[in-house]
Amino acid sequence: MAATKISLIPSDLDMDLYAGDGVELVLSLTDSDGGTLNVTGAVLAQIRTNVADVTAAAEFAADITQGATGKVVLALTGLQTASLVQGSQKFSGVWDMQWTATGSQPVTVLKGKVTCEPDVTR
Repeated sequence: MAATKISLIPSDLDMDLYAGDGVELVLSLTDSDGGTLNVTGAVLAQIRTNVADVTAAAEFAADITQGATGKVVLALTGLQTASLVQGSQKFSGVWDMQWTATGSQPVTVLKGKVTCEPDVTR
């Protein structure tokens, strides 16, 4: 019998942001069979400069009012993206999104790298 492998590593989704601009990501989540994932419970998504940082650099507002249809909306304000950069210094960091179904353990669904370019107009 051939060996099998189970990977519980979340999918990668890298983001390039622009300081001062608001962000709204509309995600449609599916299960391993391609069916709609019922995303009820709680979603938490954060950006950090480094994985080991204690404090998040930014936290997304997460809207799961349409979670039963697999839709999750993650949002950052322009003030949040502006706070990622220091002067003309480009921000580089990491992010992930955890979903905790009611009565269950958290599952990290997405992870990735984040950059944020300094803006000109402010």
